[in-house]
Amino acid sequence: MTRVKVAVVGAGSFVFGPSVLKHAILENRLAGLELALLDVDRDTVRLMAGVGRRMAREAGVKAKVTAHTQRAKALAGADFVICSAARQIFKRFQTDCGIVSRLAPGHLVTEFGGITGISYSLRQIALIQGIAADMRKLCPKAWLFNVSNPLPRVAQAAHEAGVKTVGFCSVSIGCYGMLWRIFGGAAIAYPFTGGRETWTAVLAGLNHFSWLLELRGRESGADLLPELRRRLACGATSGQKRCEQFCRETGFMLTAGDEHIRDFFAPCPGARQLRQASHGTPAEREQRLRLLRNVAAGKAPWDELTAHESWEKPMDLVAAMAFGRPAEFQALNLINDGQIPALPRNVFVETPCSVSAKGPVPRKVVLPQEIRPLCLRTAQVTAAIVRAGAARQRKLVHHAVELDPTVLDKKAGCAALDECLRAHADLLPTYV
Repeated sequence: MTRVKVAVVGAGSFVFGPSVLKHAILENRLAGLELALLDVDRDTVRLMAGVGRRMAREAGVKAKVTAHTQRAKALAGADFVICSAARQIFKRFQTDCGIVSRLAPGHLVTEFGGITGISYSLRQIALIQGIAADMRKLCPKAWLFNVSNPLPRVAQAAHEAGVKTVGFCSVSIGCYGMLWRIFGGAAIAYPFTGGRETWTAVLAGLNHFSWLLELRGRESGADLLPELRRRLACGATSGQKRCEQFCRETGFMLTAGDEHIRDFFAPCPGARQLRQASHGTPAEREQRLRLLRNVAAGKAPWDELTAHESWEKPMDLVAAMAFGRPAEFQALNLINDGQIPALPRNVFVETPCSVSAKGPVPRKVVLPQEIRPLCLRTAQVTAAIVRAGAARQRKLVHHAVELDPTVLDKKAGCAALDECLRAHADLLPTYV
């Protein structure tokens, strides 16, 4: 029987933790798997492991599930490491929001773009650099499957730290929901089964900045991009106005939705500010904790716990690489090794990908000329932030501010980020 160890960093997440258990044990039924769940919250990670052991027992899958609060024990001997961790995300984001409101009032606040996005990126880069250092010592041959945001920046930092890295984000498949409304006028929810059975699509670009490059009828094979453009010109809508506007301007539609793509453009008048960068309020988290406790104790079914599952499924990649179950992924993030020739080779890009025991093989994609400058600018911002996090130089942080189109007042932006560095000094290396 195959023996494979997967360490899950940040397994106490109420969304991602149960999803990993469901995908590994109930869906893929990976007998011989060891899931080493790691989280700083001792009670939550123990309960999560209890849920996993119950799933394995009742599903008849011979899988081992352990709980850890020490990184070294979880990582030792791992074949794969899945990371969904973020340190004190709610508290730290609120700190950044306060700094921005004081030093750069009116600046667009989001989780990925601008001042708050750069500050979050630098904290996440510091975290992944520590994890990568431990991986080089404790599991030097392991792959890192990163789910943590800001995903391309975290993944690129891990890659540059010497760890084989794949980034997982499935937000681009939301385009099937957008297409369903444009073509049929109705809404469709994840996993967008109707849309995926109706069309084949090629999605590529950068994370949260992926484009619909090809759309065909699954049965007919007919090119449907001209019809998509015609419908948009006639007033059909998915409700994602800005994504549709780019389709009218370039001929190709952004797939991540307006709430994500705003992180890469100068803000629109009246843009809504993000006020919370975590899943749920404290009351909701307490409710989820009670549910987790009851499921672990066998007092409640696990259906409610896994109902709102993560779209990301890194366990499918484990099944492909370690259990002989080749798979196709519509979107994986890998370092650009020529799969998108128009973009720099030192950044993570998002393309379709096939995976086997030999590892992931990305599909080569040619970006249309109309969208290349936009993708290049996005790649340059990511590269600048990662460079700043690696060199730990304040001037490089300021350079990232200069490149970021969401920061309109560059002087105020640099001052605010300097204050963010001071506020989070306990999580960051010293920036000189």
